[in-house]
Amino acid sequence: MKITAQHVGTSVARDIRSGATVIVRLSGLGPDGVSYTCTDGFREYQPTSFAISLDDITARWRPATAEETAEFERLHRPAPENWD
Repeated sequence: MKITAQHVGTSVARDIRSGATVIVRLSGLGPDGVSYTCTDGFREYQPTSFAISLDDITARWRPATAEETAEFERLHRPAPENWD
């Protein structure tokens, strides 16, 4: 399933080569790039460019399963709580 703007605010996942699964909460998705929040509260932005498209960035992403979403919620700590 392709990740679209309707997935903003939900958890998405992708399987990486090592066999691990990366789970993040999608914060924004638009023609200029993608932003997401990690479990430690860190926000990342991946911009599109002449060399990489939105489809390239999200090609391996998928909606997270219920179990993956629960795991994200269990591990999620907003950034101010992690500053110590």
